[in-house]
Amino acid sequence: MIGTPILKKSQIGDAIAGIVTVFGIDIVIIFISLLLNTFSPVFMSVVFSIGAIQLIYILPLLRWSVKRRVKGFSKGLLMGAMAIAIVNIFCFLVVFKFFSSGAR
Repeated sequence: MIGTPILKKSQIGDAIAGIVTVFGIDIVIIFISLLLNTFSPVFMSVVFSIGAIQLIYILPLLRWSVKRRVKGFSKGLLMGAMAIAIVNIFCFLVVFKFFSSGAR
């Protein structure tokens, strides 16, 4: 299994489509929450919990793509979700460190 690529060359386009789908839906969610609640605690909670909120749409999309046997798209969804979750965790830790250090 060493040296086996995660994606085959034929799946790269589908994987890119999955990643773009995840990023696009996350951007739409953030803009909708921005339009509805500008800088309120609800908006901030949406921004800081986007990694958890994306489970609402990632799981059905993942199930759909596995059922249709579109492996590249499924892998792209997972890669996009992991990238957003990692960035979300990093931003949360930076903000938590900033506010817990007593900065005013």
